[in-house]
Amino acid sequence: MSWQENLGDLFSATVNQQSLEEAAEMMVSVSEDDLEYHNTCIGALNSAIKSCRDGNNEVIALINKSGYQVDSIEKAQKILEDFLDIYLSEYTSATG
Repeated sequence: MSWQENLGDLFSATVNQQSLEEAAEMMVSVSEDDLEYHNTCIGALNSAIKSCRDGNNEVIALINKSGYQVDSIEKAQKILEDFLDIYLSEYTSATG
């Protein structure tokens, strides 16, 4: 799967109508026992952040399919960076 498909899946399955913290907790409940899933999450978020930095507006549509709505590439990048930070913090806490 492409990072776009993975990002879309992450946002629609975990973020949807939840906070980023709740979504990260849900992701960690899977990734703490599944390194491949963890790597997929990290890869999708990092690729999306890079895509924002490159000015790719595609990320906005991927995020907007979830419960979050962004109207600029800067807001998309900020949400993605926050989500990655929260996820990594939760993952580190769970895996020690």
